[in-house]
Amino acid sequence: MKVAQKMSLFLTLCMFCTWSRGQETTAMENKVAVKVSATERAEKNGFDFFASDELLRMTLSFDAKTFLKTKYKPEYLDATLTLKLSETDSLSQPIKIKARGEMRRTYCAFPPIMLKFKCGGKDSGRIQGKGTLKLVTHCNATASFKGNVLKEYLVYKMFNLVTPYSFKTRLVKITYIDIHRPDKTFEAFGFLIENEDKMAERNQAVMIKAMNATQKDMSPLDMARVAVFNYMIGNTDWTVPYQHNIKIMKSLETPVEKPIPVIYDFDYSALVNAVYATPHEMLPIQDVSERYYLGVCNQDEVLNAVIEEFTELKDDFMGTIRSFEYLPKNEKKYVEFYLNSFYKSYHQNTYLISALNRTCKRF
Repeated sequence: MKVAQKMSLFLTLCMFCTWSRGQETTAMENKVAVKVSATERAEKNGFDFFASDELLRMTLSFDAKTFLKTKYKPEYLDATLTLKLSETDSLSQPIKIKARGEMRRTYCAFPPIMLKFKCGGKDSGRIQGKGTLKLVTHCNATASFKGNVLKEYLVYKMFNLVTPYSFKTRLVKITYIDIHRPDKTFEAFGFLIENEDKMAERNQAVMIKAMNATQKDMSPLDMARVAVFNYMIGNTDWTVPYQHNIKIMKSLETPVEKPIPVIYDFDYSALVNAVYATPHEMLPIQDVSERYYLGVCNQDEVLNAVIEEFTELKDDFMGTIRSFEYLPKNEKKYVEFYLNSFYKSYHQNTYLISALNRTCKRF
């Protein structure tokens, strides 16, 4: 056979093999999902930070001195984020970061951080193509503050059990590298908070601004869940009219229904028990450990329904705390004790409703 004929036959066979493999792959895709590596999945669709509850290890490289210097007037700075997905698999991408938060930005030696994606360049988009994520940091390098960040993370996980109208979180162990002082590298726990637009999209809703809204304007059942949950954890650091630690969401599935309140930031709660947490001066309590109900006055049937939900969730709340391996035993005992005080003090619904009605807001 001539060389040209042999080459033609070889190319034909290759084309046939390629076509055959393509047909086989298509057939397999119709039966089972094709498995791809974490890297491939991230590059195509963006890394799903909240697909797992496993501890995620990250590295953040940046100019630490400039970051801390600008925390009072935050501005975005260059940084590099690296995610360690396994012993052999990692993702890295240039991003922007800035200090965030109101009180914690000024109080904390190491403030919370806003991660901003879409930085441009050839490596842009390997983790995320665009958007922002909040990172809650350890605040200060002491054992108590380490416990604070872990307890606040648990509060978010507990509220996830109450309603899907809540922010997902992901516990992370971050290695912070100062690009000018690599000898100052350190590790600390933190957690990521789901982007608010992504949370709304997940719930077939959109975020809205309603600065004149009150609790009366919210979905009664969802508002009661928020108010009772905050009462249970000893949190009075929230308000609807000013949207302080509250986001407001409007359903796209049932647009005629009232808006839905979504709470966040629980560091002032008794359950977290941060050293800086104090009640607002206008409240008649001296310590955050004293529960004070800030919810709107509701009909008993609404409160009864919510209290019944919380009664059924007790074992799930406790299981979330007990199974959390990173919180020290003494911290777990405190969290369980405070939660149990909610359930034990009001073992009958009528007692709890009476306590809530004494301080509920009337319009």
